[in-house]
Amino acid sequence: MKGDKPYGGGDFVIRGDQVISLKIAEPVQTFKPDKHPGDWNAPLETTEPWMNDTNQLLNRTTVNFIRGTIQGATTRRFSEPGQSAAWWYSRDWSTIYVGTGWTDFTLPNPSDGRSPQITKLWRSQDGGNTWAQLKWPENHNIGRLLFLDPLRGYAIGWGPRVWRTADAGRTWQEIPVPPMAGQREPRETFDGIDLAKDGVLRVAYYVNELDDIKASSMVYRLGWDRQQFERETVLPNQTVVRMQSAPDAAHGDMVYALCRPGPSDEYKMGRGGSVLVWNSSQPSTVQQLHTFAAPLTMSGMVVGVGGVLIAYATDASQGVPRDYSLYSTNAGRSWTQSDDGLMLGGSFDRDTSTEYGISAYTLKKRQF
Repeated sequence: MKGDKPYGGGDFVIRGDQVISLKIAEPVQTFKPDKHPGDWNAPLETTEPWMNDTNQLLNRTTVNFIRGTIQGATTRRFSEPGQSAAWWYSRDWSTIYVGTGWTDFTLPNPSDGRSPQITKLWRSQDGGNTWAQLKWPENHNIGRLLFLDPLRGYAIGWGPRVWRTADAGRTWQEIPVPPMAGQREPRETFDGIDLAKDGVLRVAYYVNELDDIKASSMVYRLGWDRQQFERETVLPNQTVVRMQSAPDAAHGDMVYALCRPGPSDEYKMGRGGSVLVWNSSQPSTVQQLHTFAAPLTMSGMVVGVGGVLIAYATDASQGVPRDYSLYSTNAGRSWTQSDDGLMLGGSFDRDTSTEYGISAYTLKKRQF
């Protein structure tokens, strides 16, 4: 990715020596010849006036799909204006969905602070070589795309709102969200989302009070053949950071939730967190697998095969942030902390428990 300007790997996936990436990139700034060589205090002059305007730079930000090989060339095969994006790709990378969100930053800021966003939905059925725009209401944001296969999946956006398709995105059905989801502000999102291999969609969100439940995260589930969410479990005094399921050989799914203590609207850095787990056949029995102490700030989690769990965290207590991986290879019974320095992005292959990370111009690989 070194030749794709400006530099950055984006959200990437690697299999063998093949790579695909969804990259959000600001436009490249160019400068006129230095009139005062050696004078570090002399400002550089851009070649075009708009390059000095932050709003113009944001307006020219693009969402790019890139494909190629690690050692060979990578090329942009899709580029659309946007400052945010969501994507999904099939196992063989033949079908790819991309949702783009673009805001005009040159317009006056509305009184409520919510500038309009134009959302578009795209699909490729030949590995990213050609793309078709799907019908989608541009005022409905897409924050996540989760599919079971190239035909069946979900789009989830602000509100929060949930839509389902069974015909490759040609038509969409909106599904009512669970009670008290989206009661705080119009652009609220779920704290945790997971689509299991058996087609069950799970969402997690925090409530101050719901019936006799207080200060808890609610986890609701939606079967593929159902039209309404059902309550699965309650996590008292926890806010979900990430939720992910893994098939259980005995019965049901094991559902893992990385949480931080306290309510979602009182987020503070360096509070640590914990990993909770339950079986979908007995969701009322929630086990605490491990607790991470302060000053770590928990940011993400992935679940692999063979009992591999990885939690990601940052420690900014010493001024310079450092990224850490905290991993278990025995389903959470013991944990190891790895000092990763400062990472610029990464990806994880759940089927092989292989992790990739970018640090400066170095691509790293770790096999569990």
